[in-house]
Amino acid sequence: MELKSPIALYICAGIAVLCLIAVFITFGMKRKYSGGKKAYLPEYLKKNPVFKTRFVWYSILKYVLIFLIITSIVLSGFLMARPYKTESKQLANYNRDIILCLDISSSVDNLNATLIDKLEEIVKELNGERFGIVIFNTSPCLLCPLTNDYQYIIRELEKLKDFLSIRLDVDNGRLIPPPNYAEARAYLENGTLVGWPDRGSSIIGEGLAGAVLDFYDVEEKPDRTRIIIFTSDNDNAIKEGEEEIVTLPEAGEWAKERNITVFGIGTEMMLDDDRKMMKETVENTGGTFWYGEDKDVVEDIVANLRKQMATLDDTQYEIIENEIPEASFRLLLLSISLMLLCAFILKV
Repeated sequence: MELKSPIALYICAGIAVLCLIAVFITFGMKRKYSGGKKAYLPEYLKKNPVFKTRFVWYSILKYVLIFLIITSIVLSGFLMARPYKTESKQLANYNRDIILCLDISSSVDNLNATLIDKLEEIVKELNGERFGIVIFNTSPCLLCPLTNDYQYIIRELEKLKDFLSIRLDVDNGRLIPPPNYAEARAYLENGTLVGWPDRGSSIIGEGLAGAVLDFYDVEEKPDRTRIIIFTSDNDNAIKEGEEEIVTLPEAGEWAKERNITVFGIGTEMMLDDDRKMMKETVENTGGTFWYGEDKDVVEDIVANLRKQMATLDDTQYEIIENEIPEASFRLLLLSISLMLLCAFILKV
C-alpha cells in the first residue's frame, strides 16, 4: 500500500503528537480553585462507593476519549493522504487480427468441415481480437470482414460447416440432396467462382492474396499482430493458357512484407510438390505448416495452432492505482461514534 499525499499524514501525525504533549502537560499541572461549589468533607466523598465507581469510569472514559480523538486525527490524515495500491491488470487483447482463409474446392471439404468444428473453440476464447473469414476457389470472397462480434462469427462458421458437410455427403453419395442443398451450393459458390468457365478453379495464390489484402489497416496500424489460418490442397487447376495474377509464393511474400503470419493446413492427399511449395510459403512468413484430415489429427493441429498463436500474442499490461479509503473511513466513523458515546456518558 502507498500514499499519494503522504505530507497530509505527516501534518496530522504532528498535530496528534502536539495534542498528546498538551494533554500530558495539562495532567501534570495542579489546578487551583477558581470558583464553583466546594464539596463538604471531600475525604468522606472519596471513600463513598458510588463516587469511587463514577470516578474510575470518569478516568477511564477520559483517557479513552483522548485516545479516540488522537486516532481520529491520524485517520483523517491517512484519508487525506489518499492510500492506494497498485496492481498489474491484463488489458483486453484488442491488438490482434485473425483471418480464416479456406480453399472451398470440393477436395478440401472434409478438412474444412473438421477444422471449423475445432476452430469454434478458439473463437470462443478470443478477447477483443478481430476475426474474419475468406473463402476462395477461382476467386476470393470476403465472407465475414474483420470483427469482434463473436456470435456472428460463430453463426457463420456453423453455417459454413453445415453446408460443407452437406456438399461432401451428397458428392460422396452418402446423402440424397436435401431441400437446402441449392442454398448450400449457392452459399459456397457465389463470389468464389467468378471467371470460372474461362480461368478454371482452385487458384490458390489469389485466394491467399485476397486474405492478405483484407487486412485493410496495415499501414494505419502497423503494430497489430496479424494471422492467417490457411487451408488448401494447393492443387492449382487454372486452365491452360491462363496465368495466375498472384502465385502462392508471391502471396506469401506479400504476407511477409505486411508482417502477416500464415499458418497453413493441407489435405492428407496432397502431392509432394504441392505440399513442399505450401510449406515453404507458410514458413517464409514465420508460420507453421501441418497437414491431415483425420479428426484426431486436426484436433492436434488446432492445439498446436493455439500454442503458436499464443507466442504471437501481444497482450499488454497496465499498472492501475486503486484507492482504498474504505477501511480507514470505517475506522474513522467508528472512532467518531465512540467519541460521541463517551461524551454522552461523561455528561450523564
